[in-house]
Amino acid sequence: MGAFTAIILVVVICVGCLLIYVPNMHIIALRIEDSKTEGGRISVMDMLRASSEELEGEPADTRESVLKGHQIRLALPPNVTSASVDIENIYVERTVVITINGIGKDYFSNYPLRGESNHIEDITYDSENLVGVIEITMDDVLEVQMSSEGEYIYFDFVDPHDIYDYIVVVDAGHGGNVPGATKLGVYEKDLNLATVLELKRLFDACDKNIGVYYTRTNDTNPSFENRVGLANDSDADLFLSVHNNSTASGRMSSINGSEVMYEGGDATGESKKFATMCLNHLLEELGSKSKGTVVGDEVYIIRMSESPVALVEIGFMTNQKELEALQDKEYQRKAAQALYDAVLEYLDEK
Repeated sequence: MGAFTAIILVVVICVGCLLIYVPNMHIIALRIEDSKTEGGRISVMDMLRASSEELEGEPADTRESVLKGHQIRLALPPNVTSASVDIENIYVERTVVITINGIGKDYFSNYPLRGESNHIEDITYDSENLVGVIEITMDDVLEVQMSSEGEYIYFDFVDPHDIYDYIVVVDAGHGGNVPGATKLGVYEKDLNLATVLELKRLFDACDKNIGVYYTRTNDTNPSFENRVGLANDSDADLFLSVHNNSTASGRMSSINGSEVMYEGGDATGESKKFATMCLNHLLEELGSKSKGTVVGDEVYIIRMSESPVALVEIGFMTNQKELEALQDKEYQRKAAQALYDAVLEYLDEK
């Protein structure tokens, strides 16, 4: 009786293991097959152009049957659903990254891309371990929207102003291998980013219909062209750049306070108006000394901005007391609150 029970127990364990293992057999088989296929990053832009030209020559009802009123259609293989799709819109680089779990190197050979090429400059594809990455390079700052129906997923690229009442671009100055001012082991780039991330928390919780785009939310260093280009290409209502100050010599001194630069060449006066609001809110929230508003047209991102622009210098890193304050989380939160209030005040008056 004991031997029989032991046999039954072994059988039950084996069956249990199979039940766990068998559902993954299909994925294992696909991975083995995919490993035999040559890979590498490829462009599928020609496929999209060909589809676009083909659809242009078709009757409207044919285009509707294929695209359902959307711009791009992708087919999903069996056992892959829309839940396997992740979208990242890298606005500052005009790039949309679509990641799909469960598609291999030969995905586009088996499931040709259909759609129209409006605003799309290139589409590249790569896959590793059955995780496919589609990168779409746009010619403008656009929002991406996805919908699904059956085995198909559809993508549309939409003007942000069709979604939001206002667009604001926020720039954390410096980043990456360009640290900005450096004092006592403290990098300006980190202080700028810390304040912008606090500002992002405020905008994320905001109940107003404002689209806020950030030039960076980590330790990267977008080019000046990309920073101001994000504001210009999105036709932003405001462009805010966050920095911290230093004396010309870089030596520690008693000089302290908040300063805001604006575009003197802005004949509308809107840039100076926004800069003044930023300064007033910083002084009120931080209790800092006013260093005034200053024409900053020698700064590329100010000079080239087509939107009202303010470059704020929250405080002086070359002042010991202010440097300590700038590293304090509560002080960073207050600075973010001041800038948030300035943005809302400006937009409320628009």
